[in-house]
Amino acid sequence: MRPFPEVVHTVGQGAIDAYAALSGDCNPLHVDPDYAAAGPFGGVIAHGPIALQVVWEAVAGWLGGSGVPPGVCLDVAYRAPTRLGDTLTCRAEPPTVHAGDVVLSIAVVGQDGVEVLQALLVVPRGIVPPD
Repeated sequence: MRPFPEVVHTVGQGAIDAYAALSGDCNPLHVDPDYAAAGPFGGVIAHGPIALQVVWEAVAGWLGGSGVPPGVCLDVAYRAPTRLGDTLTCRAEPPTVHAGDVVLSIAVVGQDGVEVLQALLVVPRGIVPPD
């Protein structure tokens, strides 16, 4: 099996604004720096799916395609907010096989080493990651 790629993204306000427009989630914690500065996080935070994007990109690359095939399952737990300007890195433990399915434990960490999210990826038998 090929190694799981490490994917790195830096979160900018442009990505946050684009996601807000796409999703309709214009919570001021995401799009209003003055409001967000006075809030519980002390500044703008990104929408959760923005942090998840590095995972999807890494999984698609690992599986050898431009997307993730049907049947692949991802269970996600958010651990910390993603802040404007954070550089996120997606990494995975070596894969294991359970009942014929390939299972990976994935983490996304910020530049400060804080884990932003954990995920468990299950690739069903029949969808084999390339060598």
